[in-house]
Amino acid sequence: MDIEFVNHASLLLKENESYFLTDPWYVSPAFGGWIQNPSPKTEVIEKLLSIPASKLNVIISHGHDDHLDDFFIRQHLADATFYVPKFKTNGLSKRIERLTGRYPVELTDEAYYVDGVELRCFINPEFTEYDSVVTVISETDAVVHANDNWHEYPAALTDALNKCLSVVPVENRYFFIQFGIADCFPVNYPSFDSQSANEMIESRFKSYQDATTANLKHLGLEKGYYYANQSLYQYPASWDNGSLYDMAQDFLRRHPGPFVQCAAGIDVKTSQPYDVSSDELFDFLLGRLEQFLNKAIGGPTPVKLMTSSNQYESGSVGYEASRQVWSRIFNAELTLEAIIIGGMGLIHRPDHNISSIHAKVSKLAYLIQSKFNSNGLNFLMESK
Repeated sequence: MDIEFVNHASLLLKENESYFLTDPWYVSPAFGGWIQNPSPKTEVIEKLLSIPASKLNVIISHGHDDHLDDFFIRQHLADATFYVPKFKTNGLSKRIERLTGRYPVELTDEAYYVDGVELRCFINPEFTEYDSVVTVISETDAVVHANDNWHEYPAALTDALNKCLSVVPVENRYFFIQFGIADCFPVNYPSFDSQSANEMIESRFKSYQDATTANLKHLGLEKGYYYANQSLYQYPASWDNGSLYDMAQDFLRRHPGPFVQCAAGIDVKTSQPYDVSSDELFDFLLGRLEQFLNKAIGGPTPVKLMTSSNQYESGSVGYEASRQVWSRIFNAELTLEAIIIGGMGLIHRPDHNISSIHAKVSKLAYLIQSKFNSNGLNFLMESK
């Protein structure tokens, strides 16, 4: 089985001519500001979009927005076959039905076969009734997609996992789990002094690593893979510590443990990237939007779209906003007017009047939003 890490908790698996995609979260912001990091590689997304729907199987482990990108699914994956855990209530299944027009296949801990590949979902009721550990098992390899289940598993769950994994050699079992950064949501920490906040966060990181390492041991594995631990968040102005991302990276450098941190676009078996480009999807989309604007506006003064002031080029009109704001523009939640008149960004001006450029960008703002609504990312993928 080919195993490629896309980003966050998204894996692209290939067995013969069938593909299995877990928890796609590529474009939309989640929870009011979490942004994908690392962003998926452009080449990986283009490969994903080229897979025939009849060969693509999408597995959603649970209903959190950072594991289920409504916009991307509706625009690009709606014709694929979807699989979800059979929870006590069917809210997740109904959500998939609204996005795709079809009710998904509901998985349990009983084997379900797709082109010879075994799928199962395991629920740990001691943690939550609405998350799952997913197993994808071929004749030669087994992937454990544990996503947000970073707590130490009870004996019943590890026994069930070991039983279904036993058909595959230990060296061909791949265990993926979140490090737990999302559980360190930063809203409350600015209320504490820096030392207390750092000590609390450090203790939580240690508890996550202890629990995930224990799960590895229970499954008889020497190595596992951390993912979904690098998301970015817009911190309040009063927060003077490093971001949770930076703090997590520092902790893992000091205490790597038996885990490898996944990098976007990596073939997990060989640790080699599938693609040669270092461009991230976000940068690619922003560049394509900039290209579209300059072509539509014309004239001698270029437009520059930026995420930081040091990217400004003298003589251009620079529109600067955070990655969160740009992602919401890509998602058609906002228009460029959020930056122009909405106070959600900065404008860098050359030494001459730019009112005519502003007027043209304002007119294009709603055209761009409508194109995102009607064509999704294809608007920028195809824009030349």
